[in-house]
Amino acid sequence: MARQLSSADELPGLTEQREDGARFWLAKDPEVPAFALRSEERQLREELMRQLALSSATLVTMQLERTDGGLARSSVFSASRWSPLRLRSSVKLPDGRFLNGVQPVIQAYEWGRLLSWSLPVASVPLILISIFFIFRVVRPIRTLAVATDRLSRGEWTTPLPLTGPSEARDLTRSFNLMQIRLARHIESRTGMLAAMSHDLNTPLTELRLQVELLEAGQTREDMLESLNDLRAMVSETLNFIRGESSQECSQRCSLSLMLAEMVRRYRLQGKAVSWQGPEQTEIICRPLALKRALGNLIDNALAYAGDATLVLTSLPEGICIEVLDHGPGIAAENLLQAFEPFVRFGEQRLNQSVTSGGGLGLGLSIARACIHAHGGELTLENRPPAGLCAVVLLPDGIRNQC
Repeated sequence: MARQLSSADELPGLTEQREDGARFWLAKDPEVPAFALRSEERQLREELMRQLALSSATLVTMQLERTDGGLARSSVFSASRWSPLRLRSSVKLPDGRFLNGVQPVIQAYEWGRLLSWSLPVASVPLILISIFFIFRVVRPIRTLAVATDRLSRGEWTTPLPLTGPSEARDLTRSFNLMQIRLARHIESRTGMLAAMSHDLNTPLTELRLQVELLEAGQTREDMLESLNDLRAMVSETLNFIRGESSQECSQRCSLSLMLAEMVRRYRLQGKAVSWQGPEQTEIICRPLALKRALGNLIDNALAYAGDATLVLTSLPEGICIEVLDHGPGIAAENLLQAFEPFVRFGEQRLNQSVTSGGGLGLGLSIARACIHAHGGELTLENRPPAGLCAVVLLPDGIRNQC
């Protein structure tokens, strides 16, 4: 729309040149032909007509452009946008001539354009640098949080790399040292109990041989039964400690299929065990440890009530498994004490099996240790009119697997 400036149409003696570079002249033709003005150009036109008290019928055209003829509003990355601005205008006079003018635009108009260029150029590097440092700080903290979560469930991890700022490296170093000391403590305790088990089994074997040489009778049978109980107690205590320090890897498995398989095996043995719940419920867990915990709860229900019903439900806070029976239950004041090792209430057991701690008072202790290792909780509740309910609440999963 711009055209080259020319003096061919100027009327002699009617041109004015100002010191700021503005030039005005009278001519037979307009410098700026009529066209669709932009918003800035319309505002300038209306202001000029207001100050000169021109009628709306007066032909006034204005064009805001670059000195090289480029658009005043150009792309941020266009080189032409740095050329100075100028305003070309034409006003039709009553005699038919045109008052034309070309004048530079005050540079304050350019601040918006300069900011539109400088803000992105300055902000993008700052944002990228900030993201880099935030990631450098947050990444080791996130890794440490995952490792701590796994360690709280009894899963050991390889020493974490010392990365990030000095504070994060110091924290990671302390975590690695804590993990090493915990592992040494558990290994020392397990080794000590294994040695004790070995040392106790030797005299127990000698006593059993001596008792078996005694004359048959009630006294001999009572002594042999006591020796069997003592050997089972030593064995189960060692298994309990080893179970706490086991290093089974967590994995995603179907809890529904696990319960269905356990119930099927109990039914093959003629046990009154059933379960109800959704067909597909998955959870990240240690399958063998969880099976052992649930098996102890089922065995406990079968031993004292003769039946067990498993109910699987999904709650907002996690997965809930209830093991119900129709037995005599436990006195309310003894519900918490029931989880302590070697604690038994009454002798009204229907099954005297001692597998998995049964009969020795270790079954519930082992079950609770396994559930706690998964970050869950195990509680006991009496259900009216008769029966006990073992409630297992498990989180949806562990934040990271092995």
